[in-house]
Amino acid sequence: MSVYHKSNLYFHLEPIIQARDVERFIELIQNTKAIDLADAVEAFATEDVVALLEQLDAENLAYLFEEFEEEEKVRFVPHLSIAALKRLFEALPSDEQVSLFVMLSQVQRNSIIPSLDKGERDAILELSSYPEGTVGAMTSADYVNVSANATVSDVWQQIRREARNKDSLSMIYVTDEFRHLVGVLSFQDLLLRDDDVCMKDIMVSDIIQARASDKDTVAVELIERYDFDALPVTDNYGHLIGIVTVDDAMERLRESAADSFAKLGGNVPMSGPELDYQYSGFWRMLTVRGFWLIILTIFGVFTSSFVAKQEEILSEVIILAAFLAPIVDMGGNTGSQSATLVIRSMALGDIKLKWEDVWFIFKKEIPVALMLGVTVATVEVILAYFFKDGISIQVLMILALSMITVTFVGGLIGILLPFIAKRFNIDPATLSSPMLTSIMDFLGVVIYFSFAYWFLSDLLVQAAEQVG
Repeated sequence: MSVYHKSNLYFHLEPIIQARDVERFIELIQNTKAIDLADAVEAFATEDVVALLEQLDAENLAYLFEEFEEEEKVRFVPHLSIAALKRLFEALPSDEQVSLFVMLSQVQRNSIIPSLDKGERDAILELSSYPEGTVGAMTSADYVNVSANATVSDVWQQIRREARNKDSLSMIYVTDEFRHLVGVLSFQDLLLRDDDVCMKDIMVSDIIQARASDKDTVAVELIERYDFDALPVTDNYGHLIGIVTVDDAMERLRESAADSFAKLGGNVPMSGPELDYQYSGFWRMLTVRGFWLIILTIFGVFTSSFVAKQEEILSEVIILAAFLAPIVDMGGNTGSQSATLVIRSMALGDIKLKWEDVWFIFKKEIPVALMLGVTVATVEVILAYFFKDGISIQVLMILALSMITVTFVGGLIGILLPFIAKRFNIDPATLSSPMLTSIMDFLGVVIYFSFAYWFLSDLLVQAAEQVG
């Protein structure tokens, strides 16, 4: 149990860091949740943190290192000695070993590789060859695979020798002499079998698996759909190379959600790493955010130019200007709601880019968007009637029909844009909320003044005749 609360952990840690007191640092590690301590450590200078990390044993070093954010690992790893890196490799699970190996310089790799045993070395080299964003890049080699001819007794002995952590024990994987995956068996099933029963007689041959070259979202979707603790991963030839655990899948989902929030906020760069307040420089923050704001400004100029051209009707019915903002805002708000729901369903694997799913979402959104439009239109008309003196029935009709139409159109565009993005291999999250809102602002203005000209055309004709 944690003795130190994360809110005051920084103040306990500061004198330890300054004095580089490794004994007190180890005591803090042993009495604190690793993730809280990792967050606090990240606030201090690199050289001070590395000086303490260098003095930790393998277990405490790995315990803390695993909880560092990716950016912090990249910050500390180049400064760690070969001896400290070797201790890390001894204690880290295989997927963390691969992540660490990718961060190393070529000099560090050449020094580390000879110290690894052959099986460990081969697994790290193979898994580190898969590019970021693939299943292979998030695969762990900490699993138990057995021969189809092995008995339950043989498997128990092998588990005692090879199982390095709890991830290894979620499932038992059965391979043939060429390491092709031929079956799986749960740990619970193994417990219920007699010692002399052979694996090939009790294994499940209908295997759900992922290819290492697949996108990492495939593994996340399969684990979520079938409620797996771990998913076997094979290469393109069917050889078993590792597993993806539910923890790894959830971590990937969390990272994906964080990226989506950045994109939905109009903060995603066209290339390179995501923006980060701590590590992104002034010019990168300025150029990335400025790019999106310029795009949005262009939409704004189109919208304001269109409004300016409606001077004739606004001068005759000035009350129309008072309701312009809430009506055009409603389209963007509704569209953002719909788009967010679709993007979330895509991320979870509930819907795909196929006509059946498009039609399913379309049918579900039509009545919802229509009723939302009617509801907010009713509220708008009631408020306008009681709080704006002398408002005409024509203006109330313009408000009602405009609100219904804008809300309905916003909902439909919101559900269609993610599918369009998917069709052209664009991340749907890049259809940011500001962008969608800007599009709907323009359409909202067009819809609003279209109804205004429709209902008030007689008034404009009379005004023209009087001028004439």
